[in-house]
Amino acid sequence: MARSFVLFILVWCFSGFSFSVQADEKKQRSFKIAYAESWAPISVGAADNVTGILPQLMESIIQERMGIPVEHHGFPWARAQQAVISGEVDAFITTPTAERLEFSHASQSVVFPLRFQPIVRKNSEEEFGFKSEIDITTTLKSKRYCDVLGNGWAKVFYRKKKLKYLVVPTLDVCLKHLAQGQIDIIIHAEPVATSFIEKLHLKKELKVLPIIMDSSPEFPLLVSKKSPFGQAFIDSFDQTLVHIKNEGLWERLITSPPSVTK
Repeated sequence: MARSFVLFILVWCFSGFSFSVQADEKKQRSFKIAYAESWAPISVGAADNVTGILPQLMESIIQERMGIPVEHHGFPWARAQQAVISGEVDAFITTPTAERLEFSHASQSVVFPLRFQPIVRKNSEEEFGFKSEIDITTTLKSKRYCDVLGNGWAKVFYRKKKLKYLVVPTLDVCLKHLAQGQIDIIIHAEPVATSFIEKLHLKKELKVLPIIMDSSPEFPLLVSKKSPFGQAFIDSFDQTLVHIKNEGLWERLITSPPSVTK
């Protein structure tokens, strides 16, 4: 009888210790996020060395407010999606297509809006004449536009507007053409365009107008269905993001260079 009692105590103590260890491990588990490795300034860097607007935003929401450690992982974009499908990482931030919703759950709140805005030459006719998106198909219909090969958003945008545009390999080519007067308007993702303008030292020549295209995409957080972070996590994430938006912090984080907001 005494031996059975001692055995019971030992089993009970071990079970309590095991549960405590498991709880600590669960509490400390990091939330792993996949990013495009070459999308400056939104996300840049391979493996676990990723910086940019999105990593900083995720740290502010998940790590600082929700108390869950965050790991950032940079991949070529196709590889990033595969990492979410397999459960290698917990989530990524992108368009919630029907295909992606087959292997992930989406947050209700928009995490990051990719705002497409016009870029023009300073003191040009386009700077003063571009007042709203409707001008593209009216007063600015005859202007020369430019965008990058492989930009699916631009392809759909100009097809719907029934406009032709110059297609070039990279955005820096478009920006140089614009500065030299070879084209008149570029409509591109504002953070990316601003980053290129600064790198090319064209801030004196070019200006991004504060006009956001209606079809600019908005990205939620997509959490892998194989992730241990389930619906309760997504609900908490949504609530936290709403609070950050109400405070005005979210807008500052998505519109300022990472080095400025830290």
